[in-house]
Amino acid sequence: TVHDVRNGALVRVGRISIPEYLAQWQGWTSLILTVFLIVMFFTEPIFHCIGDWGGKLFTKRCTKGKVMTFPYSVASTGAMLTYFLLLTDLSVFSTRLSAFALVCARVLSEVALFLLGITFFVVAFACAIS
Repeated sequence: TVHDVRNGALVRVGRISIPEYLAQWQGWTSLILTVFLIVMFFTEPIFHCIGDWGGKLFTKRCTKGKVMTFPYSVASTGAMLTYFLLLTDLSVFSTRLSAFALVCARVLSEVALFLLGITFFVVAFACAIS
């Protein structure tokens, strides 16, 4: 933030100085969430239908609103995923939930390796029989 820059709370990453809060994953995630929320504000279909409301207040069923529905849904999906990613930091309040989150993180890497191995096997087999 501007407050961090004025106080000199900067971290050097290579040749670039970035605010200190962006050095943690929560800071980057919050920044991405802010970008998603700004995109959602500017692509809100109801705002685009204000001039062409056709007798219905707060409708998104107009020409401009229908065009903006898909970008808005993509931005809202990204915002929700980012919210849930930030919520995983709250798992430290419960020992069971923290253990579950730790096990899930360890298992997901193993599942990714398994899927990579299966993909390699399928591609190798397909090349061998062609």
